[in-house]
Amino acid sequence: MKFQRISDWSRRHPATTGCLGLIFLIVALFVGFDCYSRIRLASEIRTLERMGIPCDIAEFEARQRKLGASEKLTREFLSFCEAISLEESVPASPPAETVLFEPEELPKFLAGHGNEIRAADRFLAEHPDLILWRDCSADLLWDIPFPGLNQIRAYIRLNHDRFDCALQKNDPAEAARNFDRSAILRDYVLRDPFLLSLGLAHALENIRQRALFKAALHGEIRQFDSATLKRWAESMPEVETAFRTGWRLAWENELGCIVDCANHPQQLLRITAGVSEPSSRLIGMVLSPFIRLDAATSARMVREAVLPVGELDDMSARVRRLRPYEEFLISRRSKSACFAPVSKSLLLMTAAPLNETTSRIFARCRVVRTGLAVELFLRKYGRLPQKLDELVPEFLPAVPVNPLSGNPLRFEAGTLEYTPAGSETVETYEGYRIVVDDSPSYSRADREEWFPEWNRAMKLNTP
Repeated sequence: MKFQRISDWSRRHPATTGCLGLIFLIVALFVGFDCYSRIRLASEIRTLERMGIPCDIAEFEARQRKLGASEKLTREFLSFCEAISLEESVPASPPAETVLFEPEELPKFLAGHGNEIRAADRFLAEHPDLILWRDCSADLLWDIPFPGLNQIRAYIRLNHDRFDCALQKNDPAEAARNFDRSAILRDYVLRDPFLLSLGLAHALENIRQRALFKAALHGEIRQFDSATLKRWAESMPEVETAFRTGWRLAWENELGCIVDCANHPQQLLRITAGVSEPSSRLIGMVLSPFIRLDAATSARMVREAVLPVGELDDMSARVRRLRPYEEFLISRRSKSACFAPVSKSLLLMTAAPLNETTSRIFARCRVVRTGLAVELFLRKYGRLPQKLDELVPEFLPAVPVNPLSGNPLRFEAGTLEYTPAGSETVETYEGYRIVVDDSPSYSRADREEWFPEWNRAMKLNTP
C-alpha cells in the first residue's frame, strides 16, 4: 500500500522525484567509493603490518623503543651539540659545506669551547650505538620536526676541521679519533628513520670521506699507520651496508607516514593544500575517500618500486626499478593537491635524488677502499702496482666497479694533472690516482664534489 502511494506521488511530481533519485544515486556512489577506499587502504595496511612496518604514531613509538631509542640520551647529546654550534640554523640537506671554520679561526674556537667539545666527545665514546629518539606527539608523522639534525651537522663539520688541524700538527692519532667519531655521528643520523635524515647522512659521509681525499692529495695520508688504513679500508663495505639498511628503514617509515596521513585528512589538507582549519573539516570529510585511495596507491607504489632498490648496487638497475615510481609521480603532477595530497607531497622528496646520492656514496666508498689498498701495497712492496688486479686477493677481494656505470675502477700513476675544487687552474703532482670512470663526463672528477678521484701525491708540482 505504501509503495503504491509512493509510486503515485512520484508520477505526480516527476521533477522532484528525479532530483531525489539523483541525490540518492550520488550518496550511494559516494558511500560505495568510500567503502572501496577504506577496503583498499585497510588491505595495504595489513600488507605493511605483515612486513613489520609501523602505520601509526603508537606503532612508530613502539618501534623506537624496540630499536633502543632513548629520549634522555638523545636530549643529552643534542644539548652538547647545541653548546658547540655557532649557527642557530644550519641547512640540513645535501650538498653540505665541508668546513665550519677557516684554519686561523679554529684554534680560538677549540680553546673557547674545550669543555663542551670534550663532553660531546666523551658522550660519543660511551654511547657509540645510540639510536636517535624523536618526539612523536604531532598529529602526523610527516609533521614531526627535528631541528637537532642541524646541530649534529655542525658538529661533524667541526670534526672535519679538527681532522685537518691534527694532521697539520703531525698528530695522526687525534686525526684518526676525529675520523672515527664522524662515523659514529653519521650512524646516529642514519639510524633515524626519516628521509631527511637519510639525505643528511649522505652529506655527513661526504664530509667525512673528503677529509681522506684531501689528506691523500697532500701526502698527509702517510702519517697514519698501516693498521689504521687497513681498518678504514675494511670498513667501507660496512658503510655501503649501513646506507642500504638506512634506505630501507627511511622508506619503511615513509610508508607508515603515507598511511598515517590518510587517517588525518583535515591536518593533511591544511599542510599540503593550505586549506583553512574551518574549511578543512568539511572538505576533509568530502575528500577523505580520495585521500585514502591516493594513500593506498602511493604506499603500494613505494612498497613495490622503491623499497627493494636499497638492496641493489648497480645504478642502472636502481633506475630501472624506480621508473614505475617516477612515472607515477609524473602522472600526479596534473592532479589537484586536494584530490591527491599524498602523492603530490611525494613530488617534493622523490626517490631519484636519494637514489643518485646513495649510488655516489657507494662509488666513493669503493674509491676510498681502493686508494687505501694501493697505499698498503706500496708500503709492503715498496712500489706501486702496475694495475689494480695486483691488489687481488691480498688487499681487495676483487677490483671494485663504479655502481654508476658498471665499469671497473682504473689506476693511473706518474705525473698527473688535477683541478682543485672551486678552481679553474690545472695543477700537477707526482703520484697515483684511482679514476672513477672512463667517460668524459667524469674526466674532471677531482673538481666535482660528487665524483672525487683518489689523488695520492708523493710530490706536488706547479704547472
